[in-house]
Amino acid sequence: MGRYIVTICWSVVYMLIVGFIAAPLTQNVFNLQDAVIVGIIFGVLFAAIIPTITAHSSKDKSNFTKLK
Repeated sequence: MGRYIVTICWSVVYMLIVGFIAAPLTQNVFNLQDAVIVGIIFGVLFAAIIPTITAHSSKDKSNFTKLK
């Protein structure tokens, strides 16, 4: 569970940074709410997809190898 929380928090931080930099480049106004929502969505996706991909690529005895 902690992995999901950490991934979501970091994805929100990265999305805030990317949104803050990209908004002036695209001549838009930085919207904090949109950046947080997109960061949460990407965080949940990455937290769910990355263990599944690594479980298929390596043969270890972790709980994630049962996701096959």
